[in-house]
Amino acid sequence: MYSFRYPQVDPSDPSAERINAFYQYRADDAVGFDVPMNADYYRTLDPEEDVTVRIDYQVTCNNEDFFSVLIRTVQGDLETWAGHTFSRKDLKPGLSVALPYLLGILDSAETDTWLQDRQTGKADSLVREMVWERLEEMGITDGLEEEMLEYGFFPEEDFYLDETGNPVFYLQPGFAEEGEALTFPLSIEEIRDEM
Repeated sequence: MYSFRYPQVDPSDPSAERINAFYQYRADDAVGFDVPMNADYYRTLDPEEDVTVRIDYQVTCNNEDFFSVLIRTVQGDLETWAGHTFSRKDLKPGLSVALPYLLGILDSAETDTWLQDRQTGKADSLVREMVWERLEEMGITDGLEEEMLEYGFFPEEDFYLDETGNPVFYLQPGFAEEGEALTFPLSIEEIRDEM
């Protein structure tokens, strides 16, 4: 069984068309591709086993500047998170906003891929360091190495915005503590001050 719920913004909202199109594409892709492919895969493993996938969302920020959503996908005991943030000021029209654009170290007109990669790497590295410091403060670094964050935490996209418009970074459930996602709220100013 595969069930999903994605947000739909009121059509009278000027940003509704691009946000709704983003989620409509995801729904169409699931029905046309993901579900049949995954169903075939699970049938080859055990045709008698029931598999349930549930996708749901929570709107975390909805103001005049941003619309941000946390998507949770649960499949059996496995839960994964995905954050999507959309600018209502055409920062990156129709796309989820990545961290370097949110911080203002890249603008939506930038086409230089070298600069995009460099600024993304810079922002990622800084946030990983900040998250590692928080993990140390929380006493949750046993069994973890700082380099592990490079393989399982992607700050450019592993965030959503809180109600004030500041990013909340997350480690996937089970990454550092069994079954739990860890969240790290940071203000945009706090990150910029470290740059």
